[in-house]
Amino acid sequence: MGTEKITAIVTVLVALSVASERLVEITKGLIPYLGEKSAENPRGVAERWRRPLVQMLTVASAVLITALARNAIPDEVLVHREDPLSILALGLLASGGSGFWSSILGYLEQVKNIKKGLVTELKKAGSLPPERSDAGEQAGERLNVRANLAQDTA
Repeated sequence: MGTEKITAIVTVLVALSVASERLVEITKGLIPYLGEKSAENPRGVAERWRRPLVQMLTVASAVLITALARNAIPDEVLVHREDPLSILALGLLASGGSGFWSSILGYLEQVKNIKKGLVTELKKAGSLPPERSDAGEQAGERLNVRANLAQDTA
C-alpha cells in the first residue's frame, strides 16, 4: 500500500471523526443528561449508564456520517459504497477516539522513519542521484520535458 493511499485513508478518517464528534457534541448539548457527568456520585448508577450511552452515540454518529458521506469518500478508501458492513467498519474506525489517533500517528511516524532510513541507505550505496539545491531549475526542466513530449506527440 502506497503512501498516497495511506494519506487518503487517514484524511477521510480524520474528516469523518471530526464530523461525527461535532454531531455528538450537538446531541449532548440537546440532551443535558448525556453532556454532564454526575457531580454527586461520579461512580454511581447514573454515570455507569451515561458513559456507555455516550460511546454508543459516538459510534452511531460516526456510522451515520459515514453513510451520508459515502459518495464523497474516494474509491480507494470505500470500495463497496452500498455494503452496510463497509460503512459500519469505516464508521467504527472514525469513532475510535484519541487512543486510535495516537496509534495512527505512531504508525505514520514509523513509516516516515523507515522511508528516511531507506533513502539514507540508497544514497550511501549510490543508488540515488545527488540532491539538487535549485528547486526552481528542477521545475523548469520538468516543464521543458513536458513541452518536448507534447511536441513529439503532435
